[in-house]
Amino acid sequence: MKIDKISDLFEIKFKKPNWAELPELFKLCTKYHSRLFDDDFYNINLANAEKFIKFIRHFRNGIYCIMLGKKAKFGGFFYLYDGKRTPYGGIDTRVTFCISRPYWGFGSYLIAKKGIKFLFQELKVRKLSIEIVGENTLARNLIEKLGFEFEAVFKDECFKFNKPCNLYVFSMFNPAYCVAGQ
Repeated sequence: MKIDKISDLFEIKFKKPNWAELPELFKLCTKYHSRLFDDDFYNINLANAEKFIKFIRHFRNGIYCIMLGKKAKFGGFFYLYDGKRTPYGGIDTRVTFCISRPYWGFGSYLIAKKGIKFLFQELKVRKLSIEIVGENTLARNLIEKLGFEFEAVFKDECFKFNKPCNLYVFSMFNPAYCVAGQ
């Protein structure tokens, strides 16, 4: 995949994959595995069709494809997990964005910004949390630029390249829920 036009980033949409699209989605994820995911994530969730289907079924209610431009090019996906309903009608959840490498840098900010807006407005997310595995300063800078605030660090919580590493949690509240008493 290459970026044909900057205009791809002006039309960003999110859609749930349907079962008929799974073989195509698996092909795209496999094609871009070395660029879209770190090796540990890929080996656990996407190394073969069986693992991929298991991953999709696990997150089926919270997985969205990122579609770019008028031709709806695959730009990656995001998935929600650990969602909890709040007393005010919204949900508190965690998100992981998997953005295709050609859109890293200038494109990842625009895609994530639009994705956050989608989550806040369309899915009525109240609190959104995002995690960074290990010392990824590029991801941390992007997350802070998007408006997330540092919440916690869990020492040696996960593994990257078979070595223990810290897990950093950042969060952001939906401005629509930030009124007195909520």
